Amino acid sequence: MKKKVQILLLFLFYALPIGVTAETLISYCRNYSPELFFKNGRCSGAVPDLATDIFAKLGHDIVWIQQPPLGRSVREAKQGKVDLLIMHSMTPERQIFLHPVEYASPTRVLFFYKSPKFTSDIDSYEALKKVTLGAIRNVFYSPSFSKLDSHRLVLVDKTEQLLAMLELGRIDVAVTSAYHYIELFDGRFNKVSLKDSFINPMYISISKRSKAAKYYAKVSAIMLDYRKSGKVDKYFKKYGMPAPPQIFEKTLKAIDGKSQR
Repeated sequence: MKKKVQILLLFLFYALPIGVTAETLISYCRNYSPELFFKNGRCSGAVPDLATDIFAKLGHDIVWIQQPPLGRSVREAKQGKVDLLIMHSMTPERQIFLHPVEYASPTRVLFFYKSPKFTSDIDSYEALKKVTLGAIRNVFYSPSFSKLDSHRLVLVDKTEQLLAMLELGRIDVAVTSAYHYIELFDGRFNKVSLKDSFINPMYISISKRSKAAKYYAKVSAIMLDYRKSGKVDKYFKKYGMPAPPQIFEKTLKAIDGKSQR
């Protein structure tokens, strides 16, 4: 009997580290349905489901909080006040304080919509520099867009403000993409000829100041396996989206820009 008790205690002892070392991580959730959205107190979508499953595989869970303004969430990731930053692009600046875990390699296309009061066309970035251009503050659009003089841009906090200014002719042109509520512009305003496309890897990153930073290598290895085996695809297909493109030549692509989506 004594021997059986010893064996049971030994078994329980070796089972304990899984529970003892389990971490509860914090991440912000924002609304970019169907990839990412907050509904009924729960963060849903392809990207949070993917992140949840990968960290659960290591014995950790994630508490999701509705996201404050983007700039604040990035600052808090830098300070380690949140553990994860999900569904974002990468810049050299962010590489300093984030451990990047790429989950997809999509192509982003920027479109430029013009005010009804603006009758000219724009077919180049040189021409774009000569007009009044509106954009959302603290949002990354593209490497080429990031090279524009930010002091010459009209920056606002919300897409609704951008739409109103475009309607009233307070700006000539507004930039947008599928990641930036293009559906609110399409059908309401006309596009100019200029388009800007580039490969834009997307990441689930761990703050280097987070308690989760020590799991970076394991998370990266699991994600790479998920990407190569096609497991990532099922998360997107679950929400009616096509499987995201995957490029493996480079594990990290930093984009020259000061702020990111």
